[in-house]
Amino acid sequence: MEKTVICVIHLKPLPGAPMHGDFDEVLESALRDARAIEEGGADALIVENYGDMPFLKSVNKETVASMAVIAWEIRKTTSLGLGINVLRNDAISALAIAKAVKADFIRVNQLVFPSCAPEGFLYPKAGELMRYRKSIGCRAMVFADLNVKHAVHFASLEEYFLNAERSLADAFIITGRVTGEEIDLEDLKLARRYLMAPLLAGSGVNPENASKIAEFCDGVIVGSYIKRCGKIEAERVRKIVRAVKST
Repeated sequence: MEKTVICVIHLKPLPGAPMHGDFDEVLESALRDARAIEEGGADALIVENYGDMPFLKSVNKETVASMAVIAWEIRKTTSLGLGINVLRNDAISALAIAKAVKADFIRVNQLVFPSCAPEGFLYPKAGELMRYRKSIGCRAMVFADLNVKHAVHFASLEEYFLNAERSLADAFIITGRVTGEEIDLEDLKLARRYLMAPLLAGSGVNPENASKIAEFCDGVIVGSYIKRCGKIEAERVRKIVRAVKST
């Protein structure tokens, strides 16, 4: 089965964020990145409020509204699969946006077990989220990080693997410790052994290591490598796609 390549659009600061500037510029930048991702041959993209640091555990209404507008415009502009990730761990808002814009999936940083992050304690969302998905009739899949980056974890990686599928997530993501850091291949191999659901590598993927990583998972999520001077370049996307899909 061909591997999947998902690229991340790191949105510029949105309204309400400390570093927000002009919303038109945020939207134009996102659309430009989306077109580059499609031109580069990726399968899907994730819209993420990456510029909103320092992050809130649950975002304000203006963030939800802004992300919905941007995601809807991207939906009209490209034919790519569409995902939503609301940082730091606002899965309910992500699913609400997904319902409104007909997104294909959401990403949830802390779906099972708690962790301690720079933003505070991140609590598991599976029970609440899956009931909410049912109640609003949303068909978006849930992609869940396990041992997510930028957090200190109380459960071992093996405990995550043993309990992950009880969350009813549709796919799971393994990352490095921080944004852009390559994942530990042994962690990925262990996840492959335990988990029946699709498995994605979620950080540190580049053309040099992509084929090695893709050997042990069903696809990759790439955000850092594909950017140059803050903009996504189609050729960088193309290099990742070639490396992953040749596996």
